[in-house]
Amino acid sequence: MTLRDKVVIVTGAASGIGRATAIASAAEGALVAVVDRAADGGRETARLIEEAGGRAAFHEVDVTSWAQIETCFASVASAWGRIDGLVNNAGINGPTKDILGYSEEAWDRVIAVNLKSVWLGTKAAVPHLRRAGGGSIVNTGSTASLIGYALLGGYTAAKHGVLGLTRTAAVEYALDRIRVNCICPGPVDTPLMRGIEETLMPDDPVAARELFAGTTALKRYALPEEIAGLAVFLLGDDASYLTGAAYSIDAGVTAGH
Repeated sequence: MTLRDKVVIVTGAASGIGRATAIASAAEGALVAVVDRAADGGRETARLIEEAGGRAAFHEVDVTSWAQIETCFASVASAWGRIDGLVNNAGINGPTKDILGYSEEAWDRVIAVNLKSVWLGTKAAVPHLRRAGGGSIVNTGSTASLIGYALLGGYTAAKHGVLGLTRTAAVEYALDRIRVNCICPGPVDTPLMRGIEETLMPDDPVAARELFAGTTALKRYALPEEIAGLAVFLLGDDASYLTGAAYSIDAGVTAGH
């Protein structure tokens, strides 16, 4: 088990990639702190882990709040003795509008949930990771960390920022034996992606799904578990020489057409 007895925090773990990553981490032996605002979904993730014989605890947290993030991480470290890994995964779509159509309120919310939360999570985790002698942070970016998307300006700006923050943190904390990497998924079968489909083509979300699947070389969406496998690998010691990098896991979206 590659994460045996490691303490891992996963944000946005009530569904989608976050839930899959939490479950996969537990299957590899980690004690998993399931973090999300969605209490029902978060508790369900923890229940699924425990029913499979793993160890988990749910924490209801607004990841845009420093006070809540700091308190949560301190609670995890107090209960389980340490923190070894963090997956900054929480995210939202935001409006499907062009730049002129974005409201200031919507822009601020998208940046807060998708980017500020990564900064706050990193800021809260690093002191604990130092005390543990090092560790790993995995940030969930997107193909929108690497290329532009029309009508997703806030999301794209935030995800570009996640990659920049990943690289900066990797350089700043390398001597503390803290590795920081960014995974960049393409279309994944998650509630977030279904939200994009429904807002882009409300009259025919199936057509939107076909459109997005068609941007991949493999002509299909990923399953959340396929993304989780990469996140778990980066959390573990087998990835000990990997830091500051962006890993496209997008079925060829960014390889070219």
